[in-house]
Amino acid sequence: MLLITLIALVTLALAALALVRSVDTNIIVAGNVSLKQAATLTADNGVESAIAWLNQIEVAPGIAHFNNDDVDDAYYATSDDFDPLSDATWNGGVTVAVATGTGIDEDGRDLSGNRIRYVIQRLCSEPVAPDVNNCLIVEGESDTSSMRVMDDPPPSEPPLSPIYRITARVDGPRNTVSYVQAFVY
Repeated sequence: MLLITLIALVTLALAALALVRSVDTNIIVAGNVSLKQAATLTADNGVESAIAWLNQIEVAPGIAHFNNDDVDDAYYATSDDFDPLSDATWNGGVTVAVATGTGIDEDGRDLSGNRIRYVIQRLCSEPVAPDVNNCLIVEGESDTSSMRVMDDPPPSEPPLSPIYRITARVDGPRNTVSYVQAFVY
């Protein structure tokens, strides 16, 4: 009887040890998933910073000032030579900009330690005035209102606007890396 009790006790001890290790692993996995989700949500700050830069630069009607690269501000007039999933791209391959905003320092780090960077690319094949032959074009202007009343009739030909791809990368704690892309016009 003592031998059977001893075997049952050892079996229960091993089962308890396996359960503790399993719970430990689940906690680590859940922590990593939450860090990845936080990094992805934080990438929105990079997209918003890029949109703010585009809106700030576009002070005059027309888009002639977007026909050339502005490397200092991480703007590229073409979509060539950019691999968003390559570490070499983000670490010296192209010039990237850091996000700005409330709670973000000058290095692009937020209060959680996430480093937020972005690149803006115009989806064109050549750094020239955009047209349907060399760019992805959207007819019309962007309008943030759900409805508007116009006194004047719409123009006979809708304005053309190239599409811009904003890629934001967030490097977070525990080597978390998250990418978000947004297309704006």
